[in-house]
Amino acid sequence: MIHNIFFYNDSKRGITIEGLYFPSFELIAYKLETGSSILREVRKHKNIFYGNEECLRKRLEIGGKKMLVNIMNKAHWTINVGRYSFKPYKETSINVGSCDSEFKAIRSNKNLRVGKTNNEHYIKSHKLVKGLKYNFIFDVISQHAGAAYIHSIEALANPIKESLPKKEAAFFNRPAPGPKEKGLNCRFFNSARIAEHGKCPVGPKDVFISHGIGDKDYWTAKKIKAFNYAFVPGPTWEARMRATGYKGEIFVVGYTKLDPIFQGKYNKTERDKPYIAWLPTHGYANKHRGRSSYPQFLQDIPQIPLDVYDICQGMHPTTKLHSCQKQVPTMQELVDADVVIADAGSTLYEAWAIGKPVIFPDWICKKDVLGHFGPDNLEYQIYKEGIGYHAKDMAHMLQLIEIALRDGMGEREKEFIEGIFPGSLRGVAGKTAADSLIEISNTFN
Repeated sequence: MIHNIFFYNDSKRGITIEGLYFPSFELIAYKLETGSSILREVRKHKNIFYGNEECLRKRLEIGGKKMLVNIMNKAHWTINVGRYSFKPYKETSINVGSCDSEFKAIRSNKNLRVGKTNNEHYIKSHKLVKGLKYNFIFDVISQHAGAAYIHSIEALANPIKESLPKKEAAFFNRPAPGPKEKGLNCRFFNSARIAEHGKCPVGPKDVFISHGIGDKDYWTAKKIKAFNYAFVPGPTWEARMRATGYKGEIFVVGYTKLDPIFQGKYNKTERDKPYIAWLPTHGYANKHRGRSSYPQFLQDIPQIPLDVYDICQGMHPTTKLHSCQKQVPTMQELVDADVVIADAGSTLYEAWAIGKPVIFPDWICKKDVLGHFGPDNLEYQIYKEGIGYHAKDMAHMLQLIEIALRDGMGEREKEFIEGIFPGSLRGVAGKTAADSLIEISNTFN
């Protein structure tokens, strides 16, 4: 016999059973036989109740009865849900019906803690702080890379911080709302990586600054779309991001990490022999591992004669963790180098920016770089168009070292790096970035 049977699902998510959908926190009616298989399946779900409408409403007390619920916003910006507004790190009590659409939306928001009684402990244990006007965020809690990214972020942020009011800028592990929720958070990982590693979500006043200057398809709109603001080293990056569909504001500020070099804070070490620096990016374990020359080039580098050259192996900061080296960025090695051997990471651009010729071990890297990236990628263009010195094997590498020592950088790579990091911004990137932060901040007043 067929009856009109009412169902109520009190879980956070809708449930489908044998093709019938039971929405979250709502009454719904289906005409079913009392002995149907679907009712037997429903009995297996502790979150679904069924019966006639009157009895079900009475039993579950969803006929308009309100309840007092504590809500705490763990995000660093205000979250608005219908008529309710939840301030960062504040506990708010609301009187709401359990089946109200607003309450359903509140419960589905991952940044809101609903019905918890330990919010004060949560705030302390997770170190949710107010922050300052300009916050530089490490975001490295789940990186598992030692202090590598902490040092890298400090190297990028300190030149900016030096040009901001001292009491208004500082480093924090997590983004913060700042005074009157007008704080800017400079974050050095794209939104895709932030989500992947379970970091604090990107907020409306967060600024994207990449932790490196390499492309690696890291700056595309798909990966930074959550940011309303982005700082880039040069016009090439702006064009690249716009071409991928990025809609936020872009500020061309230069590459702050190299400011100390351009400002003369590093001195070149005097040597009797030419200094050859191998400065690879971090290694990869996936299909196109040749995007890095590490560790493959380790077996080739002994062929560079030590009686003719001084040789440096300047590993990526994350690689240094495994060899128990201090995980500081590669700076002195860049300054000392007469020739740099690089692959597809930041060091190739850094070397060109300070006027160092770069040799690429194509027999290790070219196939995988071209196989992994597309034509719009800058590393792809370098290998495809042969920008810089490209060695087909180790014997050719030894020949190119002598040519690079003699001829230095070519016009093609000089032109290429000018678009990536213009000469006019070299040495003043920190000041330019600080001025841009102040400009953004002024729009909040």
